[in-house]
Amino acid sequence: MDNNEVLNEIKEFFDVKELVDKQTFDKYGEKSWQFLCPMLLHTLLVIRKELGKPITINNWSWGGNFDERGLRTNTCDIVSKKTKVGKLYLSAHCMGKAIDFDVLDMKASEVRTWLVENSSILPYKIRLEHKFVKTGKEISWVHLDVYHNEKDSKVYLFNV
Repeated sequence: MDNNEVLNEIKEFFDVKELVDKQTFDKYGEKSWQFLCPMLLHTLLVIRKELGKPITINNWSWGGNFDERGLRTNTCDIVSKKTKVGKLYLSAHCMGKAIDFDVLDMKASEVRTWLVENSSILPYKIRLEHKFVKTGKEISWVHLDVYHNEKDSKVYLFNV
């Protein structure tokens, strides 16, 4: 699929408000799609179609509390806090290359397992956050990004 086909098809499943923060949408509206990596959108589209289940990323536009699970800009809390203390922050979220999400009726661990088992259908390599280093506990949501490292496997799990 080319980028235009991906963009047209993903709009059947997601509103751009689900993928960007409120400030970005308020300023750019539907043009906010331009800030999202086509590789990420293509991967998300394949996952949504293959799972056949709703995926929740940001839900701020209908009164939910998720607003930084897609694109993160300098005005987002997570980014601005790190900037204020002088910490380098190169999250894939800041480059439109990452999402955090939940899938209806699936635990995050089940989604990660499904992605590993079905890696052959994915159009690009992906990285998934797996566990917190300090506690060893699995992350209760799915973080997916399309940062590319040549040595990584098709689905690469990493700890934060």
